[in-house]
Amino acid sequence: MTYFLLVSAGLLFAAQFCTDKYYQKFKPVTSASSVTYALFGKAAAAAVFLLCIVFGGNPLLGNAYTLTTGVIQAVLNLIIIVFGLRVLSDGSVAIYTVAMMIGGMALPAVFGICFLGDKITFLRVAAFLLIAAAVPLSAKGEKKKITPKAFLLYAALFVSNGAVGVFTALHANVWGADISYFTFMFDTSVAATLCYIPVAAAIALRTRAIQAEPAALPNPAKPASVILHRASPFIAGILNGAGNLLTVIGSASETGSAVTFPLVTGGTVLFGMIAAKLFYREPLGAGKCVSCALIVAALVLFAI
Repeated sequence: MTYFLLVSAGLLFAAQFCTDKYYQKFKPVTSASSVTYALFGKAAAAAVFLLCIVFGGNPLLGNAYTLTTGVIQAVLNLIIIVFGLRVLSDGSVAIYTVAMMIGGMALPAVFGICFLGDKITFLRVAAFLLIAAAVPLSAKGEKKKITPKAFLLYAALFVSNGAVGVFTALHANVWGADISYFTFMFDTSVAATLCYIPVAAAIALRTRAIQAEPAALPNPAKPASVILHRASPFIAGILNGAGNLLTVIGSASETGSAVTFPLVTGGTVLFGMIAAKLFYREPLGAGKCVSCALIVAALVLFAI
């Protein structure tokens, strides 16, 4: 059952990335738009988890560690947003993708093995290595030369994205092992929303004298396109929240972080490539086909 939930988390994250891409088709990607997009998404996720808490009878608040985790993860995600924009202008999209994906699965997995007692087997190691090999093959973009500045940005993204998973595993297994998953997700979503508000306001004040580039909606804009574009931040936030919820459940289960984060990463990459082909007509070249095969093999090994 946990295995199915983790594969579903990968599907949800892939759907989120497709929603992000749709929004970015019509809206220039800037620090202001990125933080505001994340703010609306976290607020939407908080609202959904609040409903789950009300109808499920779960407590509204966790403990002090829950708040701490939420604030730390919010700061890490802000670093990812800001540094991600910088590296996309100065570095390679492909290497950016690899740094984010490998960091997001490797650091929590190592943390779980070293500090949470997660079991490591030959098959799990083999599956991890298959996904690690598949990620670079799936990455799209020019592989530019790595400058010292770009290297530092890649390293920061690697550590930041991995640290988000580390704190998720730490709270799920130690700090808040007795706290409802919905309570944790609601509290962290609220903490992130409150952290994003002043940052978004500061960016808006700094750039208010600059004429914002209008959204390049289809001309003439179809009502459905306008509605979907406006709703994209909220849809993406809810998809991300649901994916994170399943990841927390997996990390706290007998599966552990050593399987949870590599499995979710593999599923995200696999379903992301399939979705890009179906919805955006992106070609599946030889590299991506090999990547899909490696991930499918890894998913099978994890299931054994």
